[in-house]
Amino acid sequence: MEIGVKNKIFTKTSTSDAHLYSNQDLRKLLVPIIVEQLLSSLMGTADTMMVSNVGSAAISAVSLVDSINILVIQALSALAAGGAILCSQYLGSSNKKAANESARQVLFVMTVLFRGPLLHVIFGAVETDVMTNSQIYFLFTLLSFPFIGLYDAGASIMRAQNNSREPMIISIISNFLNIGGNAILIF
Repeated sequence: MEIGVKNKIFTKTSTSDAHLYSNQDLRKLLVPIIVEQLLSSLMGTADTMMVSNVGSAAISAVSLVDSINILVIQALSALAAGGAILCSQYLGSSNKKAANESARQVLFVMTVLFRGPLLHVIFGAVETDVMTNSQIYFLFTLLSFPFIGLYDAGASIMRAQNNSREPMIISIISNFLNIGGNAILIF
């Protein structure tokens, strides 16, 4: 049944129309993504627990830098999601060449990515020991941004291809490596 409204035609679908994804397909995509988000939240808790043993200046430094890190990581995730949308559209129209080109561009943008001046501009005057610890912590987290960007881009592209299990496995491995690296570098 078609309904016309001011030059627009809407088609009424029946309940027997096939859905693009079944409930089982959606679960296969969503459960790994939920696990990744839980791991991400737990990493912040683990970092704070480890740093709390070092001292108050270290805790303050981590708090200052983490606000920047969250902003940068969210920007990387948004870029990756936008790239995945483009790749999905090209894959949906069976244009694998354009999908590959889009994926290459997203990976290039993620690898193009600063330290002390940024911290001074954002936070102004803080105690010297807090700023010193902030600069050290920011250097180590800054080194991880290209890898986080590449992970986000790759995971988004894999999810666009209905594969959310492999990004979850990579996330689990990365989080355990992060905890181990934190333990070594903090203590």
